Amino acid sequence: MNKSIKYLALLLIIIMPIAAYADGRVRFNYRVSGSDSNPELGAKSVSSYKQVDGSDGTAADKLDSQSFSSFSIHYVSDYGLDFLGGGEILLGLYQFDKSYKTNITCTSVWLHPVSGSAVCANGTALASRSASGTSRSLDIGYVYPIGEMSVGGGIALPVLGSSGDLTVEWTALGNQLSLRTAAGLGTTESLSPEGKSFSSFFLNFGYSIEAYEVLLNYRSVSSTVAAPLDKTSGVGAMLSDDELSSSSTTSSISLGVGYRF
Repeated sequence: MNKSIKYLALLLIIIMPIAAYADGRVRFNYRVSGSDSNPELGAKSVSSYKQVDGSDGTAADKLDSQSFSSFSIHYVSDYGLDFLGGGEILLGLYQFDKSYKTNITCTSVWLHPVSGSAVCANGTALASRSASGTSRSLDIGYVYPIGEMSVGGGIALPVLGSSGDLTVEWTALGNQLSLRTAAGLGTTESLSPEGKSFSSFFLNFGYSIEAYEVLLNYRSVSSTVAAPLDKTSGVGAMLSDDELSSSSTTSSISLGVGYRF
């Protein structure tokens, strides 16, 4: 991510509220419930190994555990701009942290490509796949006060940076069948996931109690990440592919508090 874009976004969040000298409020929201799509890859064909009937060997990547947390910090103000029609501009930071683990197993009997002997049976563990990541976005939105209440919404722009790790821990058998042992590689395969697409929108509702606000927020996040693969060994050799891609959609219900000053 271009550093100048990050710095510009940080300036928008920090300096604009200070420069406005206008009445405003600070809000904090934290995710309390929601749903997250299943990150498992499901059933896969392994063309380098055959079954007794000559068809490709099969394997499955099944979810073991996952976690998701998120929060947002917003500044809301009209910045003294009359054309907003009584509404206010919302600027802030949105961050989410996600992690999951899946287990990879054979789902059929695999035969050795030369000797024809069985090398993997249905249910045999091959590996576990662990992923974790953090994404930070710039929230931009509009809030309209209605008496003691307020309604609003906006979008998140992924310009504040992200990071992620993806590791495959092979069993001794999995390391051998994926050709990592022959290549002199250990049982830990580290991949480098990169974000390919991101979109997010949010809706918020507030109720004022003197200088404070009680907040309810709904947010949807859709993203796609991909990691390059080496087709000579490891996951790339198993899938006969040079990229491992996954998409997810998450919805969140957040509760929060705000303070008007």
